[in-house]
Amino acid sequence: MIFDADERLQDFVKRGDGPPPPVFVGREDVLEDIEETGARAWNPVNRAAGDMRPVKRGEPKNTRIVQGAPGAGKSSILAQLVKRSSERHGAPGQSRVLAVGGWQLLDDLPKVLHAVAVAACLEPVRWREFLPKVTVDVGGAGGAGLSLDFSKAPEVPAPKTFSDLARQHPHETWAAPVIVAVDEAQRLSGDATQPHALFLQGIHDADIGLPISLVLAGLGDTEAKAAAMDLTRISNIHEIGGLAPQESAALMEDFCRHFGMDPTGHEERLDALATPCEGWPRHLHFAMQALGREALRCGGDLAGVDWAWCGNEAAESRVRYYRSQQSDAMRDSARLAGAVMQGLAPGMMRLDVLGLIEGNVADQVGHRLPEGLSAKGFFVHLVHRGALQEREDGTIQSPIPSFRTHLVRAGGLHMAEAIREGE
Repeated sequence: MIFDADERLQDFVKRGDGPPPPVFVGREDVLEDIEETGARAWNPVNRAAGDMRPVKRGEPKNTRIVQGAPGAGKSSILAQLVKRSSERHGAPGQSRVLAVGGWQLLDDLPKVLHAVAVAACLEPVRWREFLPKVTVDVGGAGGAGLSLDFSKAPEVPAPKTFSDLARQHPHETWAAPVIVAVDEAQRLSGDATQPHALFLQGIHDADIGLPISLVLAGLGDTEAKAAAMDLTRISNIHEIGGLAPQESAALMEDFCRHFGMDPTGHEERLDALATPCEGWPRHLHFAMQALGREALRCGGDLAGVDWAWCGNEAAESRVRYYRSQQSDAMRDSARLAGAVMQGLAPGMMRLDVLGLIEGNVADQVGHRLPEGLSAKGFFVHLVHRGALQEREDGTIQSPIPSFRTHLVRAGGLHMAEAIREGE
């Protein structure tokens, strides 16, 4: 192996936890399910089975939701979809993934519509060239914008509404199906009459025959946001959590190989660096950052790495991250937040947690709600900060055990027997 200590690794280390990691493992079931939506939207009729109906592109209720706490790797999934789309651009009917930020739908919907038209109509080779120009930097930095250069496709008319898209670009003119993947989808507030909601409904309902499907990636209340925009009967909701131990190990080893470092003989040290991360992608990113700094220092020779320093640096990064996730509201109500996290038990539903919040406010001195928030508002706030997550079966969990521990301690409480890994 040749150690790649040039700009690539230096850039990865300098950019912090913003960009997706340089390597990707796991989530194959999620990726395949999303990619399948494009295939269904492209040609829902089955010629092989003798179905001779006229081709009608699109598939109703084909939307997918990817939701999880901050740092679960939702943006990385979208980045991987874009990468796979680019790599497979020549395959017949291969979907083109257009990744946009939720803020972009709110701020510049016409530009997104134009990007969809470009994605639909460009020939495969030109689309591959154009792909980086029509995808958002999905690193989760909320202010990122959509970089579009339409000088390469001036002949593609820019629609102003979803109806314009269907009229100006009927399905016969589409070169491939398009998957619109929306990052930070929890930002899409408002009811079903908002322009962005009407755009999403047009994709979800598939009533004008376009081969386009939708992915919404966001925090734990993304499903509720979708329902408020009248996107109903979404059957596949992917809850994103931590990676399995073997996936974490594979990620660390693949990271080394990606930059020309040989992990052979260092597997135990890599595993020891990854284990405290609990499989959480953001924390594994911190571990890779620490290892990257050491690799640059010692010329890529893992035998010269100060593994204890890497472990300490990764641990400090996790603590800094937890502190950044504690909003002013959570700090003002640290005792209440800690008591809620301590009292959280397996199988609790939303109403149980609301009762836990209300009971602590009523019965415990100093356990107060943040100013301006009700018990429900505080619950939603904890979801948005990554402390709680509502699972598909309706139960509530704390997705990152060590964050739960941090909040309990921040509230001045002692650890309870109930707080164990995996609950």
